[in-house]
Amino acid sequence: MNTLRRSIIVLLIGVALPGLSFSQVENQEVETELEDMGNQLEQWSDRMDEWGQEVEKAVEAGQPIPAIPPISLDADDERGVKLGLYLDDLDFEEAYERHYPENYGVLITGVVKGGNADRAGLVKGDIIMEFDGEKVRFEDHLISLRDTKHVGDTAQVKFFRNEKILATTIYFLPAEPKIDKTGKVISKKKLSTGYGGGGFQTLIIDYDFPEIQDYLRQNGFSDLNNGYTVTWGGGGMGTIGRGWFIGGMGGGLTNEQKIQVFNTDSALVGYRKYRLELGYGGATITKRYPLFTENLILDLSIMLGGGEVKLNVSQTDGNFSWGNEVDEGETYAVTYKKDFFAYRPAIGLLIRIKSWVGIHGTVGYFGSYTTSKSWTDDMFDFTVTTVDNQSSPELPNALSYSLGFWFGF
Repeated sequence: MNTLRRSIIVLLIGVALPGLSFSQVENQEVETELEDMGNQLEQWSDRMDEWGQEVEKAVEAGQPIPAIPPISLDADDERGVKLGLYLDDLDFEEAYERHYPENYGVLITGVVKGGNADRAGLVKGDIIMEFDGEKVRFEDHLISLRDTKHVGDTAQVKFFRNEKILATTIYFLPAEPKIDKTGKVISKKKLSTGYGGGGFQTLIIDYDFPEIQDYLRQNGFSDLNNGYTVTWGGGGMGTIGRGWFIGGMGGGLTNEQKIQVFNTDSALVGYRKYRLELGYGGATITKRYPLFTENLILDLSIMLGGGEVKLNVSQTDGNFSWGNEVDEGETYAVTYKKDFFAYRPAIGLLIRIKSWVGIHGTVGYFGSYTTSKSWTDDMFDFTVTTVDNQSSPELPNALSYSLGFWFGF
């Protein structure tokens, strides 16, 4: 699914180009900003993979769920002092590949063109070792050291590149104003995040219900899918001010299959059918950020709600009439169900085609949590037991991707 994830990110960025207002910024600058944004989206998506694994471990151990990994909307924050860098904590694998001998340092994963670090000669792949003589331990440590500086200050930086230790000086200069073709300064107006709206979407979850698949195969059915689950639904939201929105989303899927049943003499004795249903829904809280233009909106959101998975398996000999008794072994039906708490933190991109319609895509983590791993029988509300110490089917806890049309202003 890594290929799918990258394809969706590339698609969203590629579709964004025609919707940008080039009267506000130059073509080359937009391409640079989009490249930087794509770099950060990819980093955040990788961190979501790790976060999902941490959530599963925390739930199993009965510990608090760890915080959602944040995403920076710029190389630095909105302060006047900027490094102009994209950073990541250095791990053992990265250090080994670069022949870096120390156990501290921060990896540069991207450099903003024309920024303070770019002017100082730092490039992607460099490892920052020291900042004004202090060893840099991790990303937040470097940011805290940067925050001690003001516009006009300098910092001595020691860094590692190609098995050599080098040094440079960063001059913290203010950001240069944008100039149009006539030489006038382009004033930066406050961009609107919109007022709300909604639309339909498809949500792809990187999950294939492996235990349920095994059960269906044992009963003669073919596979559910190709390694992921596709749900259909939609959502909407309204603004509560300052770029914040509240709303809701939901969706579901229905998979079913009917097969013939033969006896040992290859004679048709009846039919067997399964129907798998998944439904979810919840409230959403969203923070939106316009990027360069009101036609391109980045949003961070989280959904909190619930859902249900239901599996019905039935068989019949095909003979029905009023008054007949059900013949055990020829006709039966059983339904297993399981309710769950659902959550989905996500990052999204809205590309407006017109002022009232656009394309909205997201990358996020679809998580589920239940107090018990047991399923129940839908008819008699009995607990469904396991066989041969096999565990009950697990519910989706995986990366997810959505794409759909958005209507609203």
